[in-house]
Amino acid sequence: MTSEVFQIICPSCGSKLNAKVGLIGQTRNCPKCREPVLIQHDVPPEQTTLITVNEPSIVPVQTAPVWGNGTNRIENLPEQLEFRNRYLIVGSNRIIATWENRKGWQVNVGNGFASAKRNFSAIPDQGNFVLVELIIDSAGIPAGLHVFSISVRGALTSLFRDEDEILHKVNGVGKLSKNQKNLLLNHLRQHFMYEVLAKAREVVTFLSEP
Repeated sequence: MTSEVFQIICPSCGSKLNAKVGLIGQTRNCPKCREPVLIQHDVPPEQTTLITVNEPSIVPVQTAPVWGNGTNRIENLPEQLEFRNRYLIVGSNRIIATWENRKGWQVNVGNGFASAKRNFSAIPDQGNFVLVELIIDSAGIPAGLHVFSISVRGALTSLFRDEDEILHKVNGVGKLSKNQKNLLLNHLRQHFMYEVLAKAREVVTFLSEP
């Protein structure tokens, strides 16, 4: 299936990107620098050059990770956690740990979350987990998410050593189950005000789907 797209330039890194005409007026993350880009064109529609392609360069981040574009190959995985975003490690039936700037990794200790460095025994050493990067835009609104698979034995023990080391434990593009979506949606409702989530329609809609 083909789509009409036009070319835009990321204001942060200057990369030339193809965007769907249907996404005009929406915000997506640049696949190069991951900064938010408002999709718009500055010339009248009759002067816009449309290109027919099979896939756009910018995809809704809640449906396919930027890295790999939905394949199992991850490209340009960052070396460090993005200070603006939030990260969650999710198991089959609970959120294992969370990260946000200045708080570091917090691990689920049963009755809440506490410092991973001080609660090493609460970190599981084996299992299949997903690392969720919750994209936060410049207005503080959840704008999308990336999902990565982590199944290396002992991978989560890195949480008490270095904040960024978990990125090196990723071994593929992940997928969320219905139960994991519910866990994430409940987490968002607990940590973001209603007014904020009302503006995060794409993320909330995606997590509400079967």
